[in-house]
Amino acid sequence: MKSIFSFYKCFFCVISILCFRDSLAQNPDSIHVIFDRLQYSQQDTITFDVSLDQFSKVAKTATIQLCIEEISTGRKWNYRYPLINGFFEAKLKIDSTLKDGKYAFNFLLQKKFFGLNGKVKNASEKDQKINYVLLTKGMQTMMDQVFLNEDKTFSLGKLLFQDTAIVFFSRPKKTYNPLEIQIETPLDSIVPNSDTVTQILTIGIPTKHELQKDSGRVTYVFNGEDSLYKKILPAVIVKSKTKKLIDDFERDNVTGVFAGGDATIIDGLESDELAHANDLLTFLSGKVAGLTLSTNEEGERELTWRKHKTALFVNEIKVDSDIDLDVNPTDIALIKIFRPGENVVSGSAEGGMIAIYLKNGVYGKVKKVGNSFSVTGYTSLDAKWK
Repeated sequence: MKSIFSFYKCFFCVISILCFRDSLAQNPDSIHVIFDRLQYSQQDTITFDVSLDQFSKVAKTATIQLCIEEISTGRKWNYRYPLINGFFEAKLKIDSTLKDGKYAFNFLLQKKFFGLNGKVKNASEKDQKINYVLLTKGMQTMMDQVFLNEDKTFSLGKLLFQDTAIVFFSRPKKTYNPLEIQIETPLDSIVPNSDTVTQILTIGIPTKHELQKDSGRVTYVFNGEDSLYKKILPAVIVKSKTKKLIDDFERDNVTGVFAGGDATIIDGLESDELAHANDLLTFLSGKVAGLTLSTNEEGERELTWRKHKTALFVNEIKVDSDIDLDVNPTDIALIKIFRPGENVVSGSAEGGMIAIYLKNGVYGKVKKVGNSFSVTGYTSLDAKWK
């Protein structure tokens, strides 16, 4: 766990401070936000610094929630940044599709760092600790054990990773009886904000009519009640009645090389076939002709196709078969199966490739219980705004 802060070591460096045209300074123990300027065009990059002078007394590790709101429509974008030792510098590249207008940048200080709280719903008296594996999109892996409290709850604190990650839980001894775990991420819940700073930025060149309208506008006030960190869904588009929910899921979650190719689709959203499976690898070996489930010399189960090991990906992160064994089929939204010979990613041609996507967001369960989860960490310090 001590090495976890190395996840961001490539992002933190000594930065020379340039001359800025605008500075937001608050009380000595509150956050300060500095922008390089206040008006931008599409495809420009917004650069801003956030600092906390009294971090040694207030919080050496904290979180900054950034909620951007389009003032004319109320549409929101949410980002989350780690505040370590009282400072970070970040950049947001403005997408070419972003509309002209005025946008409120609302920075909220939370004296908490990203972590997970959980409870084992089907724990027995013998369950005193559980294993967990956290895989990030950057192909970094953390493996450890966590002890359970008397009420079978547990906490994983101060996790630092970019974008999304997958967390798998299992019992210390090999078993194919998956845990039933309920988790929550405190930063995604309603957490009191220690301080809030707002700055209005202009995208594009305002017309004379807009300038006149702004001159009589009531001062903007940020409403933080609905500012929980979450992805912004695209604008509502009228679709044909024949379009399936799985098509929407694939549009929102499948990227890069995984979006192409001639793949077999298994739907876990509208079909009950996956939900009725007792074990994922057994289900796949029985479903796909030529796919074989066997046990290797280490006693671990693995899938092979034409005598070559099949590559497995969960949320586009490569995993080993022994980790993937504990994915509960009811947690899966989509499986894409690429046959041998289809070299989707390097090394996946000979034994084929299987891409598994977990339920998330609007495609997830109302009450999330399972043993494998997709969680959202911190925003990259060099991100896009679209």
